[in-house]
Amino acid sequence: MITVYSPRIHNLGDFAHCLPALSGLYKKTGEKISFGICDRLQRFKGIKELLLNQEMFGDVYFMSERSMGTELYLIVDDHGDDSEENINAMAAYRNVNYLNKHYNLDIEIDNDFELNVPELDIDYCNDKFLVGDRWSPSDAPDVDDRRKSNLLKSSGLFDDDRFKYLDYSNDLVYNCSLIKYNSNPFYTTFTGTGILSDLMNKETYILYDDDVSMWDGKPVEYSFNLHYIKNRKSKLRYIKNFEFK
Repeated sequence: MITVYSPRIHNLGDFAHCLPALSGLYKKTGEKISFGICDRLQRFKGIKELLLNQEMFGDVYFMSERSMGTELYLIVDDHGDDSEENINAMAAYRNVNYLNKHYNLDIEIDNDFELNVPELDIDYCNDKFLVGDRWSPSDAPDVDDRRKSNLLKSSGLFDDDRFKYLDYSNDLVYNCSLIKYNSNPFYTTFTGTGILSDLMNKETYILYDDDVSMWDGKPVEYSFNLHYIKNRKSKLRYIKNFEFK
């Protein structure tokens, strides 16, 4: 197996962008990946199990669970260069370009990668529209408070009994399976869960408010292109103009 570490990135969505890059590595080499991930990702219950559902991984563990040792390994990170290609999320290209630059590799991003999620023996709530709101500081104390938490709940658009909010105390395999196999579009905002939904090629509405209309001096469309794949089913919508139909 090839040993790869992602020791730094601890936000779920930012981390998930390494998956199309690592899928490209797996397809090029044919070797499964032994993957060490940041300890702070432990707050996302079931993340190791979700990753182990992906064909490319033979082993997944948190960095503190093993010593890095002296064996050869690769580091994957999103501090790579941008790409002229624009099919995938910009952040995903940064991961593959980081690998290519630092290890003299020639990996192509896997634009066909879809997050593999098992179908479970659960109620998929097909009479409901699933809603994935943004975590609040009570869910995760280090949430970036420059962006609104509970944006969808506070909007009043998703309050009646047609809607079911994701329970983030459930594990990721359960929630991702619920999103994937529910028969309706998924409604969310700029969250890691929305990026996972995009990687599953699920029809997803990404709703935003004025707090991210200009983010770090760039328009919201830049943030959308940074995090979402261009040939999938995600749609960006301004919440104050959004009408649920």
